[in-house]
Amino acid sequence: MFSKLKLAIDKDIKISPKFWEQLQEFAKIRHLKKNEYLLEAGQVCQHGYFIISGSLVKTFLNQNGKEIVQGFYIDEAYAFLSEVMSYFSDNESDFQIKALENCELIEFSKLQMDYLADNFQEFAIFFHRIMAKSYQNLYMFSAMRLSLSAEEFLIFLYNHHPIYMQRIPDKYIAEFIGISKEWLSKLKKKILKTNSHNL
Repeated sequence: MFSKLKLAIDKDIKISPKFWEQLQEFAKIRHLKKNEYLLEAGQVCQHGYFIISGSLVKTFLNQNGKEIVQGFYIDEAYAFLSEVMSYFSDNESDFQIKALENCELIEFSKLQMDYLADNFQEFAIFFHRIMAKSYQNLYMFSAMRLSLSAEEFLIFLYNHHPIYMQRIPDKYIAEFIGISKEWLSKLKKKILKTNSHNL
């Protein structure tokens, strides 16, 4: 169950046997059923996760109780996740993270992550990189969503992140873009018909 995690870390840093042994000792396997929450608004995020399988959505709960889609996590794209603002501030989260599919994750507590960063320099470097990449992905998707039309953003997803179109339900893609599910369906048909040789 740890082979996928080891492969992901190996791509970035050289893992010492002592570090890998400690990492496995700390790891806890967490299972989520579809539509089950990993984190709810009002909770403090005290864990970091690696997705072995499945996908999740990050939402913001507005004053009317409506969930506003903020982004996605998926095993085949970017498998490391945490609600970083709450994690680093120790404040209650304004966001929620919910499973879109049945999920299997590896869970580490904040205390364990801090211990690994303090005692293994290679992990401290790696941890900094994945957190920076998490922010980068968040801002990149937000910037693209705001600067492109709905059709242009869909083409961007098809060209650069097709796994999202394959695995994330249309309802959440539509909410993320800010259009109706029906309009999304029409745009998808138009794009696939027009650009079938390019996508």
